[in-house]
Amino acid sequence: MKNSDINMRSIKDYTQSNRMAWNQIMPAHQKAARARLDEAFKNSSHSVIKSPEMDEWRKLDFKGKDIAHLCCNNGIELMSLKNMGAGHCVGFDICDLAIEEAQHRAMTSNNECQFVCTDVFDISEEYNSTFDIVYITIGALGWMPDINAFFKKVKDILKPTGAIFIYEIHPVTEMLPTDGDHEAHPLQIMEPYFKNEPYEDTAGLDYVGKTDEETSTRYWFVWKISDIMMAIIDQGFNISRFVEYSHDVSEMHSRNQEASKEAGIEIPMSYILVANGSAT
Repeated sequence: MKNSDINMRSIKDYTQSNRMAWNQIMPAHQKAARARLDEAFKNSSHSVIKSPEMDEWRKLDFKGKDIAHLCCNNGIELMSLKNMGAGHCVGFDICDLAIEEAQHRAMTSNNECQFVCTDVFDISEEYNSTFDIVYITIGALGWMPDINAFFKKVKDILKPTGAIFIYEIHPVTEMLPTDGDHEAHPLQIMEPYFKNEPYEDTAGLDYVGKTDEETSTRYWFVWKISDIMMAIIDQGFNISRFVEYSHDVSEMHSRNQEASKEAGIEIPMSYILVANGSAT
């Protein structure tokens, strides 16, 4: 898909459709997990960030650093970093119900993270050159209709020497059947890697409660590793770390992970990328 011609539709067309779908499915996610998460974060040292991600965070010396989390969902990753000593933390997400949950959890757990409901492409200029690190987590990039415009926004809100931290689903998994596709054999290539149009779907978004609830039409964009890297490089960042992993982080490819291990042919299913800005 060409960034200059996103299927003849505007970025806003896609993001508002996705916003509606997320607001529709969020009650199912909250029914399955909200009470448990609220209880867990009453512990001021609670964190959902584990290895290998935590190992990479330590290398960034993030304590005291100001962090923006784009597509933060219900805020638990950012709240975890705050619990571990991060500085000023702000999460941004387009889903009204996810931000309401994050704000409530932060308030009731005395966690000082702030959460803002906004399309990430519309983040206010008041946040420009504010953050030391921009954090992008699992499943965020697939909702972005324009990867170049997205990383332009990342650059805008970062300080000149700030860093990008990405922990994401590897696009190789997009070629494989999901756990819900029981008729397909694990590791069978079902879709192209070079995908030029977004997927349109109404089912399968409740990866938390595992229900069959549907949403209105939403759009998922498959960005190749080269798309992501070049969008970052084109904004003047230097990629300092790129590590690929054989474990699934999407909660939709456990069958593929197990099958690959059994066959002794582990494939890339997730990755961490760290990039740094330059003052020049």
